[in-house]
This record gives sequence, C-alpha cells and structure tokens, in this order.
Amino acid sequence: MNGATEWNSKEIREKAMENTNIQSISKPRSLEGRTISWSKNGFIAFSPLESELKNKVFLTYLENVDGNSWRLAKPQEIKLRSSVDTQFRPEISLLSWSNMSTDLAVSDIHGNLYIMLAGVGIVNPKDRGENGYTTSNGTGNGGQTKGNSGGPQGTSAAHMPSYELTSYNHMEMIYRDLSSQSTGQYVHSSQIIEIRWLNIAKPLIVKRPATLKYIENNQHKSASPFVYTYSVSQHEQIGSCHPIPTKQACVTVRQNGDLSLYYQGEHKVEYHKISDRLSFGEKTAYIEMASVGFSKNNEIIITAHDKVTDKIRVFRAHIDWGYLVQSAKKQKIDPHYHTPEKEQVPLTLKVEVLCESSVLPSICSTSQNDTDTNDDIMAIDSPPTSHKFQKLSSIDLISPSVGFDSELDILITYETWSDATQLNTEIYRYNLVASSDYISSAFDNLGNKSAGKEKDTNAVQDFRLLLRDKMARNGKIQRIEYTQAEHFLLLLYEKGKVDVIDRKDMTVINEKGVSKSKENPPPQISSLFDIGFNFPDIENATDSLVYAISPNLTSLVYICPHLSPNDLKLKVLTKGSDQGITPKEMFITSVGFAFRHSHACYTNTNEDDLIALAQTEIKRVRSELHKSTMSKPLNIDIILKKFIESIICETHKAVNFNLDSFGKDSIDKLLSSPPLQKLLSFQLILGGLQTTNYIMSDIAWTILNLRSASFGIMFSLSSIYRQISKKKPNEDTLQDSITRGEYLISLIGNVQWLLDFMIYLNQELLHLSHSLQNPGQSSLSVSNSLVLPLILSKVPRLFLIYALNSIGKTNEILKKLNKDLTESNKNFSPMKQALGRYFTLFNSTPLNLSFFENFLKEADTFITKELFQIASSKDKGYQLKLEQKLVCEGEIIEELIPVAKMVIARHARTMNRDIRISDIYFYDTDWLQVGYNSLRNTEKTIEWEKETILNDKSANEPVKPILQLNKTEYIDALRKIIISIEQRSPSMKTVKYRRCLRCRALSLTNDPLVFGVERNIGLWTMVFQRSCICGSSWVNCEA
Repeated sequence: MNGATEWNSKEIREKAMENTNIQSISKPRSLEGRTISWSKNGFIAFSPLESELKNKVFLTYLENVDGNSWRLAKPQEIKLRSSVDTQFRPEISLLSWSNMSTDLAVSDIHGNLYIMLAGVGIVNPKDRGENGYTTSNGTGNGGQTKGNSGGPQGTSAAHMPSYELTSYNHMEMIYRDLSSQSTGQYVHSSQIIEIRWLNIAKPLIVKRPATLKYIENNQHKSASPFVYTYSVSQHEQIGSCHPIPTKQACVTVRQNGDLSLYYQGEHKVEYHKISDRLSFGEKTAYIEMASVGFSKNNEIIITAHDKVTDKIRVFRAHIDWGYLVQSAKKQKIDPHYHTPEKEQVPLTLKVEVLCESSVLPSICSTSQNDTDTNDDIMAIDSPPTSHKFQKLSSIDLISPSVGFDSELDILITYETWSDATQLNTEIYRYNLVASSDYISSAFDNLGNKSAGKEKDTNAVQDFRLLLRDKMARNGKIQRIEYTQAEHFLLLLYEKGKVDVIDRKDMTVINEKGVSKSKENPPPQISSLFDIGFNFPDIENATDSLVYAISPNLTSLVYICPHLSPNDLKLKVLTKGSDQGITPKEMFITSVGFAFRHSHACYTNTNEDDLIALAQTEIKRVRSELHKSTMSKPLNIDIILKKFIESIICETHKAVNFNLDSFGKDSIDKLLSSPPLQKLLSFQLILGGLQTTNYIMSDIAWTILNLRSASFGIMFSLSSIYRQISKKKPNEDTLQDSITRGEYLISLIGNVQWLLDFMIYLNQELLHLSHSLQNPGQSSLSVSNSLVLPLILSKVPRLFLIYALNSIGKTNEILKKLNKDLTESNKNFSPMKQALGRYFTLFNSTPLNLSFFENFLKEADTFITKELFQIASSKDKGYQLKLEQKLVCEGEIIEELIPVAKMVIARHARTMNRDIRISDIYFYDTDWLQVGYNSLRNTEKTIEWEKETILNDKSANEPVKPILQLNKTEYIDALRKIIISIEQRSPSMKTVKYRRCLRCRALSLTNDPLVFGVERNIGLWTMVFQRSCICGSSWVNCEA
C-alpha cells in the first residue's frame, strides 16, 4: 500500500469516527427535511429555518388569485400553547399529517408532542384553557399509560369542550404529551425520531394504470388510432388500523427506545397513550434512526439503529385494542353506542425482537473483483485494492403495496465515497423472512430428531433479513418516502433532485436525459412521469434545502435557507419545450391528467396543484404553438380548445362517469355525487382559458349551483316535513316556529337564484327566436348560447326539471302548513314572517314556473328521441360523445342544430301564450353573471404571459373574488345573498367570511340567523361548512 493510499485511509477513518459521539446535540439524520408536511386536503404545515422562528409552526395553502394564476397564501401561525414562553420553546423537529388529513402531529427536539385538529373550532373559548384540551405532562415518556373511553385521564365528561365544524385553516390543539426536559435548545433523549399514522379501516380503491388500446378498423381518420382504458380495484387496508373507521391513531419512536401508541377513544376527538420499549439489551438505547411499517399480516414492524451497540434490530409490536373492538362492531348498528365503564377493557401494547443485524463497516476494501462475475480471475491477478468509506444514512420500512404482490421492504441506506470520487448512495433492500425458509424441511426435521425432540409448533419463530437487491445512486439522499398506495418510492436528494422508483421492478421512471419515444405512445400510464413530466430544478439549492412533495406528485414546496429561510416557495412539474404540441402528444397528456385526476378522486385528495399544472401546460403548449405557427392565431385557439376539451372528456372517462347513462331516477345520485362535483370543478377552472367564449365554465358553474340549490331545498323541505309530522298543528310551539322560520329563511337566496336563472333561460330562448327570424341583429346565436347546451344535454336538463319540481312542491307544502297553523291559531310571528318573505318572492316572478316545467318535460321526451335516432346510425358510444360535446364543451354540432331550432320554436309556441314577454325581457338577471350578458364574461381577459405559479413578492396582489357586484359588495356563493366586505376601522364590527381556494367564491362563515335561535338547528348549509359548492376548501377570512 503506497503512502498516498495510506494517508487517504487515515483521513477516511477519522471522518468515520466523527459520527460515534453519542453526546452530539444535532438532530438525528432521520428527521432531516421533515419540518414540512403536505396534507391531502391541500394544507401545508411548515417550520421556518430562521433561528428565531424554528420553534414555530405555520400553515399555508395554494390559492387561486385571478382564475389563471396560483400562489401560496400568506402563512398563518399555528398556536401550540406550550407550557413555556414562545421564545424558550424548543425547536420543531417533525411535522406529520394524519391519513385523514385532519390531525397534525407536531414534535420538537425535547420530545414534546402536540396534536392539532384542523377544521374544528371550540364553541365556547373558555373550554380551551391555557394549554388546549387533553394533556399528558411528562407521564408517558418511558412508562405505560392505560387509555379509557370516556375522555382523557382525570377529565370528566362534563368538562369536555364542544366543537363545531369550520374551515381547515382553523386549528385547535386537542392533545399534548410534554417531556419533563427543562427548557433550552439542546436535543433530549426523549425526542421523537419517527411517527407513523395507522391506516384507516376502510376499503382502499386503487387506480390501475391507464392501458393502451389500438382501435381496429378505425373509420374516422381524423380521430386518434388508439385510446386508453381505465379501471380500478378494491382492496382491504394493509397494516394495523384503529378498529373504529372514523378514529385515528399513530405510533411514535423516541431516541431512548420508547414506543408509544397515541389513539382516539370510541367517541370525541381526544387522544390517549400506551407505551412499551424497544430493547437493545441491558444498555440504555440511543436510537439514531428508526422506521415503522406494516406487514401483510397486519402487524406493526419497527426497525431501529442503536448508536451505542451499533446494531440494527427489527421489532414486532402487537396492539390489543381492548374494548374498542366490540365498540366498533356495536357502532355499526348504533353509532352512538358507548361502552359501559365496567366493560372497558384497557388497551395494551407489547413489543418483541424479531432479529438483529450489524451495520456495515465504516471502511471496506473494494476491487474490480467485487463487481466482476468472471470466475476465472485469480486473486493474484486482482488490481490494487482501494478503500471505500460508508456510513449508515437511513432506515426506511415500505409496507406492501396493494394491487400487486409485494412484501414489506426494509431499505437500509449508506452514504459512500472513495478516493477522489463524489458522494454516492447505496440502498440495500431486505425482506423479513422466517429462518426456517432458508433450510430444507428434511434437514429441519433431522435436526430436531437428532436432538431428541419434536418440533414445537407453538414456539416463537425466528426471523432474519434476506437481501433482495441493491441500488446505487449518485449523490446524497436526504430521505426516502412512499406514495400512491406505496406503489412508488421517492428518493429525495439534498439539492432538490427527486427520483421516482416503481416498486414493481425498482426502476427509476423519471430518469432525466432519457427521452421517451414520440412515435409509440406509452403502453401504460400510471403517473405524469410516463408522459414526459419531471420535477423541476431548484435554482441555487444547497445541501440544507428543505422540501416536500405534494400528495398528487405534481409539485413541490421548498425553503432555501441561505436565500429566504422563512419563505416557502412552490414549483410544479415541468416538461421539455420540444414535447407535447402534436395532436398525439396532447392526447397522451390528456390521459395523464385524467389518470392523475381520477386518482385524486378515489383517494379524496385535493387537486388544486394538479389544476395549476394543467393550466401551466396549456400555457406552455400555446407558447410553443405561437413559435411554430405565428401567422395562424385562429388555429392556435382551435388547437387549445380541443386540448382543453380532450382533458375534460378524458377525466370523465377515467372515473367512469358517462353522461348518457343517467335517467329520471338518477337525480338523487347526481345530487350527492362527489365525482360529478370534482369533474365540474375541473371544467370550471380550465374553461377559463377558453379564448373564444366562456360557455364551458358557465355550464360547469350553472350545474354546480343547480346542484347545491336543489340540495338545499330538498334538505330543508325534509327537515320541515319531519318536524310537522311529529305534532299536530295545534301542538306547535314558538320554538318550533323559530326553527322552521330559520329553515325557510336559509332558502330565500337560493330560491331567488333559481327563479332568476329560469327567467334568464327564457330570456335567451326569446332572443334566439328573434335572432333566427332576424339574422345579424343579435350577438346571441346558437353557437354561443348557454340555454341550448343545458336543455339539449341530459344531466343539466334533469337538474332543471328537478329544481322546478322542488320549488313547486315546497310552495304547495308551505301553503298547506300556513293554512293549518292559521286555523289552529298557532302561526307565530317567526314562521309568519318567513312565509311572508317566501310567498312574496315566489309570487313576484314574471315566469309561470309550472308551464316552463311542463315545457322542459316535453322537451325531454322529444330530445331523447331525436338524439337516439341520430346516434343509432353511428358507431357505438356516439351518444356519449354528443353529451360530452354539450356538457364539456357547450358546442352545438351541425347534427344538433335542427334539434336546437326545434326546441326554440316549441318554446316560442308554448310559452309565448303563458308568459309576460315584456316583463321577462327587461328583467334584470345580470347579477347571476352567467351567459352572454355576463359582467364576468365581458370584462375578463386572459393574461397569457403571466406566470401560472406566482412566487415572487411582487405577486402579492389581492385575490379577485367572483360574483362581485361593486367594490364592497359580493354575492354569497352558497346562500345567494348580498354580503358587504370592506376594510373597517377598529371600532367597527369584524365581518367573518370564507373564500374558496379554487373558484374564489365568498361566503359568510356563519349563517345569518334572524330569529335569535340559541342552538344549532342543523341548516342545510352545514354540509358545506368545510368545502365550497365546487368541492374545494374554504379558508376563514376577516375584514
């Protein structure tokens, strides 16, 4: 060995020894980059990197600014309410959202654990106290605490606070487990180094990859010669779950070896704790890194590295859920079942060691023979030996994937480097197998017989780690994550590079520099990386970069400590400038977006960042088209229109939502259909990029409003009918009158909207009748009409008929109720006032609703027959294409123009005899802001050059809400009433309202009750307490 090699080896050995000091006060490697957590609801919790703010947690989210641009909202602090002053609070070390995305676990370097609940508020602030609700002050870090069902230890049910639903950006601390460590900034041995939320005990719907299918005997040369098919599979959750599907639990590992289960009881939201210990022999454990996963047998597996013994141990934890198992069964029959105190068998947590392994040596010798498979090479022929330094980097447990055969993977990662080479990473993938699997059963039996004993079938089975494969990557990996039903692994490097690994074959599916064939479409699409997207580069990134990937795998957020240690920035996926502008490529891109959107639907994941990515891609395609077809701007508009239509139609196909498959009996299903809501919301935003007209967005917005208004009427009518059916009219009380009055008043705005919208539809039909007789005298035509696509298409037509029918039924029931109460002398003032407002509104409309309802019913029969005849002479699936043209595009194709003219003519013949034409013609419907005379449509312009994602501070322009009447007045999108929002002086009362993150609608936070009701009466608006009518989340605001 020469001198140079010896000097390098000594230097490497010294570097290796730097990591053996257990007195180090730095955070464990397993916590690197884990101070950002992104929930499936779209809310991002993070802790800044500046020293003065490291002990605080902030919340942000993606918000739509003007319809076509997005940004991260101004962060708001999450109040932890610890037992010490904020300036002495320890540094935050770990943040983790639960699988339901409502509970946020926050831990600091002292081992203090806080659990915050998003989307609820305490009804009486006095119940909150100094430190939140449930508390465990230094009692659990090393001991065992038995849980109970009634509430936290030492807290009686009478003192439990009451919660109410609210927006997700409002959080309450519902639990804390405080360490006994004194204040200061030193890391304590009770620090939590791993947290894993248990899965939810509900079936898991997994989206299978979109599969390529070529069309045989394709008769339409203009159509694509291939399509993609979509399917799903349903599976049971893998791993231990809380027995009650609506409750949550998590497992934590601390540096001192404590393993704790934090779980919710059978009712309420409070958490309880039980603990056991991970043992590494008689010595005190100092666990540097650990990971928790689940086996196929629904067992909890923990793998940990002890810095004292330098050993890696695998443990199995068994949870006996006690009384919660029976409670879960009883709650399926009686949701309010409460286990009697004497039957509350406590929960227990037991840990056992399965196997132990040694860490690879810090220094090892390498030669060409280490990787050469030639058996003929003799040792004497080997090239000179070099040295490689390696250090244990991380331990990660990846649970088995659902949908394909896989096992629990134990990934043990090492940082490696040798002489004059860069830092690399080697990942060893192990499986946990029984030791008997290594030995033939014949030898196993022979061993038992020679020892003079029979094999004990009840004995605890021995296990060992079996090496499956090894992966080497260039660069230093910060951490490894799993995503999408554990089908993909994410390797997150220190400077922002991300490798996406397919677990089926452990290949990198987003390898940069590897171009995908443009001639042949991908045989399967299971992610956006299959169609050319990739994670963007982060400029000026350093080793201390902190970042997180969105649940949709469509964007990332990051903090650059040397540039802006407190500012979180966002980037979406990117695609090369030379990709995606041919018709074939744009169709494939549409399939990728549709697959990703359907996955978000099935996993109930907020897709705002996916919509932002789609808008970014549409703008990019437009820019590339401009470069290649500068002289044909009209062609660009047509191409973009077709691209947007393709995306929307594929999203329908991906969730198996067929617009032609619904009938008159389907309306109840449509009213409560989450896929329909998500599809319309997607169409609402992407339709805003249409340059020719805004019918696509208007159709989506109209159906969303018809859906919510009809639901409100149905819900309220049911509540009123249920109340009056319990009592005779002469038994009515003032409280009954107040409750019914509030039900009725809550509907006034939506009834007004429905009546005015029906009038607007008649206005359009009258205009169209006139324009057909006098061409060129009106800007409204069959091509830009809103009423024609709504009436000609099946689903919107069903909503229109249902809405009119609901109003008619409500009117008849209220007339009878008013008569009965008056005759019984029980018509109290609240109900009398509410009925007066409703009847005045209903009777003042110039439109005869029953005649218009009959017209729509006749049109339904006529249109169904005509469309069937048109489709019968076409290929299979043509009728669905017609419906998609109408609903998704708002286009009246050539074959439908005769049908549209017949509808206009029939309306003129039927309705002109029964309506006051002049009253309808001049009726003000501008406030609806839909259709050809919409204020929104006439003022809106698309800023194509404006970035979709706004990160710089100059982009802090105010959000532009929709449905704005003037500078201070807006339409409440949920209740359809006017609300006034303006900057007020400190002496004036604060207006609390909510804003939708996607469609920018506004709504009051609380119902404006008019009769002074003192209790929660359950108005229909409570269904939209957290989410807008478009399906995205509200955020609470004040003015």
